Amino acid sequence: MKKSILLLLLTGFFVISCSTDSIEQSGANTDMEQGSDDDSNGDAGDGSNSDDGSGDGNEGQGQDIMDSELVGVWLMTDLRFDESLNNDQLEFAKQILDYLNANGCDLVVLTFNEDGTATSADKIDLLSINVGVGGLEIPCPAESDMESSTWSLDGDQLTLVTADMEETTITITLEDENTLVIDGADIDPNNYQGAEAVFTKQVEE
Repeated sequence: MKKSILLLLLTGFFVISCSTDSIEQSGANTDMEQGSDDDSNGDAGDGSNSDDGSGDGNEGQGQDIMDSELVGVWLMTDLRFDESLNNDQLEFAKQILDYLNANGCDLVVLTFNEDGTATSADKIDLLSINVGVGGLEIPCPAESDMESSTWSLDGDQLTLVTADMEETTITITLEDENTLVIDGADIDPNNYQGAEAVFTKQVEE
């Protein structure tokens, strides 16, 4: 299945969210087996969900981002959203992402090259969420689904063109030189209004 980078994020949220239903129906304990014991009760107070930036979507508009600032490798490290949404699906998606990050599993990796090409590598469709006695077990897939595209940047408007010539333009924000944010409203305004996908740039040592 071919996915643009934008649809990759949407698919990721959808696949992870759908997993909530099957786990709730099983009646199993949904505490993370490791690395996230406090997520179900502590998300509201850790600052990641209640960041003031998630609710004021106008802060990054008009930002002039240079191509050189976007070039590099970006890992999806957080899913932020307005806690007043009371969205169990987003809460569960965040718990899964936090669990994978804590265990060294890169769920989504975006690479923007200087020559205007881009690649995405994601493990979303390959995830297996197992419900055990101790809670959730989420093995990190050994492989990733790959997608290639081209990219161009005009201010804060990122345009992606897939190999099938499908073009998508979204607004991006650089909170600092190593933090890239994509507004959920640009992914799906009906389902992800108030959510933000956060990527962290990998810095060569």
